Formats: sequence, C-alpha cells, structure tokens
Amino acid sequence: MNFRSVFGGRTSEGYSGERVQAETLSEDEEDLDRKMGKTRRSSTGGLSPSPGGPFSALIPSMWPQDILAQLAQTEDSRGPSEYRYDEFGYRVEEEDGAEPNSSKLLSEPFIEEPQYRLKWVAYFEFSHNTEVGDFTWDQVDQKLPLTDKLRGMIKSGIPHSMRPQLWMRFSRALLKKKESETTYKEVIKASQNDHTLTAKQIEKDLLRTMPSNACFCSKNATGVPRLRRILRALAWLYPDIGYCQGTGVMAASLLLFLEEEDAFWMMCAIIEDLVPASYYSTTLLGVQVT
Repeated sequence: MNFRSVFGGRTSEGYSGERVQAETLSEDEEDLDRKMGKTRRSSTGGLSPSPGGPFSALIPSMWPQDILAQLAQTEDSRGPSEYRYDEFGYRVEEEDGAEPNSSKLLSEPFIEEPQYRLKWVAYFEFSHNTEVGDFTWDQVDQKLPLTDKLRGMIKSGIPHSMRPQLWMRFSRALLKKKESETTYKEVIKASQNDHTLTAKQIEKDLLRTMPSNACFCSKNATGVPRLRRILRALAWLYPDIGYCQGTGVMAASLLLFLEEEDAFWMMCAIIEDLVPASYYSTTLLGVQVT
C-alpha cells in the first residue's frame, strides 16, 4: 500500500480556514524511515522534531520553531540544553524523572507502533472502502457506529496519529462542524472584542493555563493566539457559561493534538453533549455529585 501520513501540514501562523487535500490513512515506509533522524527540516522549510523526541507528539503546526532551532544548535554543538521537553511540549526536569503512566521521555521514546496502526487502517478499509485507489479520511463516516469490534479496539487504545480524525468522529464534533449554519470564522469575527470583561479575564489567564508547556508559556508561543480565539469564541457562543477557567485547560490540551478549528468544535461537543449540563457554568451544578 502506498499511503501518505494521516497528518496534514498547516502553517504555524495560526488559524486557517482552508482545508488541506484529502488525507490517506497510513504512511509510506520511506516516510517512516526518513523520520528516524534527528531534528530536521520539514517539507515547509521549518524544523521538525525527531521521533520520540521533544514535541514529536504535537500536530506539526504547533511545533515551536524557536525552541527546535535551539535544540538543533545544541545537537550540533553537543552541549547541554537549557531545558528539556517531552514529546507533548512540557518542560521536564531530569531529577523529576518520568510519570508512571507517561511515555517516559527520559528512558523510552514515544514512537507509535506501525503494526498496531495498520490494524486500525485495515478495519476502516474493510468497513468503508468501496472505491479503487487510496483510502482517505473523506470516505470514513462523519459519525462512526460503535460496533463491538470497534469498541474493543478503542479499549486497547487509539493510535496517536489517528486521534485527531477519530476523536472528531467519536465525539460527533465533526458532524457539528459540517452541519453548523455558522462557521468558526464567523464566530471568531463576532467575538473579537478586546474591551469586554470576559476578554480581559481571558487575557489574564492565557499564560496561567499551561505555563509548563512550551506552546503556552509566553505571549509569542504557538498556542496562545489559538487559545485566545477559542476561549473568546466559546464565551460568545455560550453566554450562559461565558468564560470558565476549566474550558481553558481543556481547550489548551486539545490544541496539542487538533488544529484550531477542530479543537473549537470538539469543545462544542464536550460542552453540549459529553459533560453534564451546567458543568462549566458559574454555579458548577454539573460538577456536583449527589
């Protein structure tokens, strides 16, 4: 099979409403071999992380080019780096070691198992592919029926590189995105008022949300403008909720794995369908356990 990567490349400039070309479900063996080097140049001219190394689990548009450049210089000079980062972009102190359930950056690289991914590819090819040629995500239902087979596979874990596409389908966020009469661009435009109390509170919390992650640790970090737009958009779309710090943590986490627009629609699915009513409200009634 001659398939391209499930991840499409978007620029790191921020939100882009343009869709990338339809993506196929698996990767060329040559592409996988090419990825086994150190920090390197990507097809867009920027630096990309080494497999299992710092930032390697993030979507490409979130890769912090300034830090990758510093890491590349450190590799060339063989000198110690100022900070160490794990594959999700969190700063790691060597003496802290790895969390018991993490991928153990300091001892075991986070690298997706190709054979396990092929198992998922085979499932979707068998259940969805009715055409000759490469099988793309466009051929996979926007709302996936949870068969017993698929439930069992989910319990064993979704391959990391397939999570963006499958999370959107399992949560029905993709269906919301496709069926909505209002686009994310329109919501952004309507919610970009810098002078509201909500906007000011969001601004105060942006750098407090995930300070140990390189994507959210400074005003110039790749994730900060995306997080700002999503939080303002959610506050505008759900005035009964407004802004809640809990949405910031959730949205920032999703931005590590999803492009901005998809992270927004995933947040909509979480607020409307996946958590109890009033979970993010000022009363926090949905959080209380009776």
